[in-house]
Amino acid sequence: MKNSNFSTKKLLKGTVFSTILLFSLSCSNESVTGSSEEEIINPSEISDLQSSSKTTNTTAYKVHDFDDNSLGPFTEDQGFTGSDIYNEGMSFQNDFVGGKRLKLTWKESEYDGTRRERGHEIKLGVNDNKEIYSGFYLFIPSGQSNNLLNKNTIIWQLYNWNSAGCSNWTAHLVLKNNDLYLDYRSACVAATEVKILDNIDTDVELAFQIRCVLSGNNNGRITVLMDDTTLINETNINLGFGSFDSNDEAETSVAGVKMGLYCYDTSNYTDNETRIIYLENVASSLRSGSVQNSLNKVKPANNY
Repeated sequence: MKNSNFSTKKLLKGTVFSTILLFSLSCSNESVTGSSEEEIINPSEISDLQSSSKTTNTTAYKVHDFDDNSLGPFTEDQGFTGSDIYNEGMSFQNDFVGGKRLKLTWKESEYDGTRRERGHEIKLGVNDNKEIYSGFYLFIPSGQSNNLLNKNTIIWQLYNWNSAGCSNWTAHLVLKNNDLYLDYRSACVAATEVKILDNIDTDVELAFQIRCVLSGNNNGRITVLMDDTTLINETNINLGFGSFDSNDEAETSVAGVKMGLYCYDTSNYTDNETRIIYLENVASSLRSGSVQNSLNKVKPANNY
């Protein structure tokens, strides 16, 4: 790690190294705080409301900072299970300010040919058929021991169940070599893929906030911001499997979020390779009041 990051993080964590990802897919006739849903939320309009709790666990809102050496209200999805979960695949390491963060390590040597052993991910525990938010810090360590940026790895997924018999992912963020891509779709078809960032930073914490609203009537959108800069603003799109009613609300789809390492590029594996990321201040929430308030609830800097 770069030594300069330690002193900086102690002073400005969650402020300088702030990456906001907002996935917004909504009905065109809905408004928020008097403005159209089709407007990009300006991060400067989102207050830095501080959370009074490091762990919250309700059906509508879950947040955890890993300081107690557990996954808290979240659950492990891929990789080891049972007692092995807190071995090399998932472990808790010191962060920059005296707390803990979750280290995810995937090793090619552990791969047994099954879908389950292609990664280590956590489920965020809040599901909805309309609108869902998630947030987290991501840290990518540099160095020869981490092969992450030489490969293709999904780090965040929106999934929603379907009966079409195909993979159930609806949108994801994927690292391809050093670059970040957004993929999304509304059925078992080839996804729309957009490159949204060249050369993602390593050895710094990046703060993600993600908003997702399912839409089946071309009223959806995806907006991605990083360090308060808009990387992409997709509008008039569909997102999510299943049927939608006359109000453009999903009738049979229930969406959820997971994040971590999904190393899907099996043909690109090399012997004994390792991929590593860290997660911290993870949150998921249903909509709570305005879009700004909902984003505040999952903002990593607010969840200490």
